[in-house]
Amino acid sequence: MNISGNTILITGAGTGMGLAAAKAFASLGNRVLMVARNEKRLAEEAAHLPGALHFACDIADPAQVERLVQWAQSNAPELNVLFLNAGVTHTYRLFDGSPARDHAKAEMEVNFVSAVDLTHRFVPLLNGRTAPAIIVTTSGVVYAPDNTNPTYSATKAALHSYIQSMRFTLKKNGSPISLFELVAPLVDSPFSAGVVSDQKASPDEVIREMIDGLAEDRMDIRPVTSETLFDAWRRDPEEAQKMVNDATGA
Repeated sequence: MNISGNTILITGAGTGMGLAAAKAFASLGNRVLMVARNEKRLAEEAAHLPGALHFACDIADPAQVERLVQWAQSNAPELNVLFLNAGVTHTYRLFDGSPARDHAKAEMEVNFVSAVDLTHRFVPLLNGRTAPAIIVTTSGVVYAPDNTNPTYSATKAALHSYIQSMRFTLKKNGSPISLFELVAPLVDSPFSAGVVSDQKASPDEVIREMIDGLAEDRMDIRPVTSETLFDAWRRDPEEAQKMVNDATGA
């Protein structure tokens, strides 16, 4: 993937990896469209990036997503890269009295269903663009679940499976879209504030390694500790699960 000269829509761009990605891509000569729920924060961050635009949107709300698509078509008809990075989690343990059903429903809507919705809306548009690509953030928990974020882990596993189906279908249909999976490690950001661990990677470090992977056309990008976890999972799934849960104190 060419890492400059693109127009890139980034969800979850207000904080953490999404914000780090917006800054990094902008510095490489890309135009970024920043999407998140917090209008004020988006406006403040976008003001620091040349040519950046922002749009406040709850990606779990189909009506707001429809407005997002219309806005993107009107304001950036050259859009050729979609980075689906937004996510939500709830830190708790199964059977501890937490409202697991409510947590699971919210996580599934944001982490998985929104990706299905957004890709179905944007793929027909991207098919006609120059060098189109989709980047989707999953997590190392696709290999081994984190028992302190159990339903979040399940939504990321579902998203990982959906990516495989998309790749198969895009290839079969002769689509020019490149589909990258960013298998993120545990990241030090507001998103993971409820997770107590001394093994959190910085958002900037993860995004630097992601961009290196994009430049090398690595479809599966596993920054920092994600590659170590992947190797452990291939050797012994139980070893991988112990590695994840030792990191989060489960």
